Amino acid sequence: MSKKFLPLILSLLSIIFITLFWDSIKLPYDNSNKIIGEYYYKKINPLNDVLRFLLFIGIPVLIYTFFYLKNDNEALSLKFKNKDFFLNRELTHQKDTLKNYYYFIVFLIILEFLSVDFTIFISPMDVFHNGTYLVPPMNYLISKELFLATIHDYGFVANNVGLIYNYFFGYYNLGSIIFIFLLFIFLNKFFLVLIVKKILNFSSFSNPIKIVFFLILSLITVQLPDYYDHSKFFNFRACLYLLFVFFLGSEICKNKDGNLNLILVGFFSLISVLWWFDIGAYSNALIFLALIYLLIFKQYKNFTIILFSIFFAWILFIISFPIDELKEFWTQLKLVYSNSYQYLLGLEYKKPFSEQSSRWTKALMLIYFSCLMLINFNFNKNLFLDKKIKIFLNIFFISGLLVFKTALMRSDPAHIKYSSGIYTIVFLFLCLFFLFNYLSKNKKYEIFFQKILSNNIVKILFIIVSIFSFAGITNNISLEKNFLTNQNIFNFKSNVFKLVRADDKDYLLDDTIRVLKRYDELSKKDSCIQVLTDDVAFSYLLKKKTCTQSYIPATIISDSLERKFIDQLKKSNPEIILYESNTVILLNKSNMPRIIDFINNNYTFFENFNGYIFYKKNNT
Repeated sequence: MSKKFLPLILSLLSIIFITLFWDSIKLPYDNSNKIIGEYYYKKINPLNDVLRFLLFIGIPVLIYTFFYLKNDNEALSLKFKNKDFFLNRELTHQKDTLKNYYYFIVFLIILEFLSVDFTIFISPMDVFHNGTYLVPPMNYLISKELFLATIHDYGFVANNVGLIYNYFFGYYNLGSIIFIFLLFIFLNKFFLVLIVKKILNFSSFSNPIKIVFFLILSLITVQLPDYYDHSKFFNFRACLYLLFVFFLGSEICKNKDGNLNLILVGFFSLISVLWWFDIGAYSNALIFLALIYLLIFKQYKNFTIILFSIFFAWILFIISFPIDELKEFWTQLKLVYSNSYQYLLGLEYKKPFSEQSSRWTKALMLIYFSCLMLINFNFNKNLFLDKKIKIFLNIFFISGLLVFKTALMRSDPAHIKYSSGIYTIVFLFLCLFFLFNYLSKNKKYEIFFQKILSNNIVKILFIIVSIFSFAGITNNISLEKNFLTNQNIFNFKSNVFKLVRADDKDYLLDDTIRVLKRYDELSKKDSCIQVLTDDVAFSYLLKKKTCTQSYIPATIISDSLERKFIDQLKKSNPEIILYESNTVILLNKSNMPRIIDFINNNYTFFENFNGYIFYKKNNT
């Protein structure tokens, strides 16, 4: 008995040891850093939390794996040439028995989307975060320049999602952008069910158990993305990433030499970077790991196909854009991927098991236990698993670990939540897998599930309960409302129309409207708007482009960006600048000393309007 539990005991002891020395695990701080943020004040190296994470998860998992493989006679092997190599087993391809049940879950997803109260999103905007999606499209529509007009902090598509709506309907506003994000959440649910279906189709369970497993896991999974809380498990940016992971896993599992579908995998290298910068980093990391896998297993043709398509996609992108735009794109890409951004945005990850660290600790332990179960899943000889289910699930789990880098950099509750979706699903899958694997050993459970699935009355009750749950009880709809009283599904078209046609004023408080009116009066001679506050959305709301690329002043975090800002401000020459306000999100003027000196030398305090301080250009 002690031998059986030895891997777990030693692994947990190593976690205790690493936790005790958590604060001592750190890399030297770069004293030349001048970007003021939490890392600056606490003298934190941006790689500290990555190192701590790798040690906290890596060492205990390696210890568990080593002793598990050494002590368990029923364990498969890590050695390629061994007949018991854990990726050797290939089972007979089974027919897709989940198709009709998959269609039912998709129907519920559609029903839930139709039941969303779209009018609830017509509420006071966040002038900082909403502004990041409102301003870049306006800069492009006025200037006809992309990267030259705006420094993109999220990504080309991310910051300009409003242009998608504008292309089809000739206008965009906050409501239309919100609607597109809700569509992305809808697609998250759809892609997640596809992934669950793909994994279970690779399993060797009997049809009744597989169907019940699929229904339970799918019904849980589709509730993780939340239309009303975009920081819950899956952010709207995850949409393309989930599609990519599904496609990559599916194509790798085919094990087909010369698989031309892998051309698209290479194209995702570019597409993902243009989508959201962070998603681009995670997708390219997965592509890199896939290439290593193909080399190890001597799939040289597939390796060449992906590598060639990567180069082809980027070359096509390069020849499609003017040289000035390309140079600016690379500059912005380097900025976002540099340590500079981490010094600006970074928040230290809380020590596990310390005071008020429950969310931080829970995330790490969920990943840890998922790893342990995944080791058993991969190496337990008695499970009789096809290598395809192992490959796909491992790819899916690794994709979730990569996303967790977001939580390690900006470690607040919101970022931890929305980076937790993938590994949470893997954890749920493995818990259910081992439960159903245990049940499958007893024939009576299979017979019981078969009777349930063949009972028409049970089917009808299940369908009714599911429809009522999805159409009548969503996260922001009171429990008193059900499918019969919830009018959103019947007013879908009109509710969507209200959202996408809502006036800008519908998203503003009266005080903000008064400030904008005053700002409009003061800047009537200016053709552009420049704020040195976190009121990012003001240029959009005043229907003018920004005077510089730095529409978010907080991102001016280098000498070169300061010089560029000053040069562009000299050329645009605005008479009025919003210098200060009560909106404080990210901006720290200490990060831009040259700009402050320039403003003080060329502009003078003009007016304090309800806490909004305007400066006016000298001699105007």
